[in-house]
Amino acid sequence: MFIVDQGPVVRLCQQYLGGAPNEIEKITGFYADVFLVRIGRLRAVLKCYRLPGQAQQEADGLDVLRQYSHGVIVAEVIAVHTPGEMGEALLMTYVPGIPASHALESPVSIDRFADECTDLLLNWHSVTRPTGFSDLDGAEYADFASSYRVFLANRVMWLQSSLAAQRLGLNLRERIIGLAGQFDLLPVSADTLPTLIHDDCHAANFLVDPDSQRLCGVIDPCHARFAHRDLDLFHLPDVRPDFKLLQTYLAKAPQDDGLQTRLAYFSLFDDIKHAAATHWDDEEWLWRKIDKLETRLAQAPKVIA
Repeated sequence: MFIVDQGPVVRLCQQYLGGAPNEIEKITGFYADVFLVRIGRLRAVLKCYRLPGQAQQEADGLDVLRQYSHGVIVAEVIAVHTPGEMGEALLMTYVPGIPASHALESPVSIDRFADECTDLLLNWHSVTRPTGFSDLDGAEYADFASSYRVFLANRVMWLQSSLAAQRLGLNLRERIIGLAGQFDLLPVSADTLPTLIHDDCHAANFLVDPDSQRLCGVIDPCHARFAHRDLDLFHLPDVRPDFKLLQTYLAKAPQDDGLQTRLAYFSLFDDIKHAAATHWDDEEWLWRKIDKLETRLAQAPKVIA
């Protein structure tokens, strides 16, 4: 599929890839427009972001994940383009494959993918460092609670002061702000070391080979960093929950009884992050998450470490 205005894409390809593309296919996402380009036999990906700082963050995340994704392809960075007519952009190598969420239907292929995907995730989560939980902007904190409180403070500030936040009803905003203040009521986590996370690991961001239907690639680690593994786990059911990625992970690596409460909490505030950064605002969806979370919090008197 060709886009209407190819000019900026063509100029970036000429600048960084050495020629004008023969083919351009556009994919529109929440945070970026992605262009799959072909120049002769060369295939590459051009990702143009709507928010500042994300191109370099994703470039850094790709570099880190590649070191610990043995046998699974992670794109290599070709160039990070500074702001211009298309804003910030990242050029990277093309990763062949089809999103698992679109490619797999048979129970055998789904079960095999769940096994391979969670093995990769467990490998990432085995990579730890003694100190330094990173937030979305790269700042580091001595413990996870400190880093997440900063994240929550930014979400609350948006809910309280942004005109865009007013598209969410007042009652909804007040309930969410109240839940932000209950962070210290979350059940304690046994994980005390920062671990490598992808930060958006669901079935659409893992690629499979169209012939073998085996896991072959990983995409879109915009905020891959060292943080808390739960920030990966809550994403696993986001796309194709029938793949049972979270259940497969927990069968291999059982977690504490408070996990589901923490995942419900992190999932809600991840949605608020999306609402602030995009025009997404599904109030019915958010109310369901709030009800689920409040029920869990009522049964969880412990404090997060």
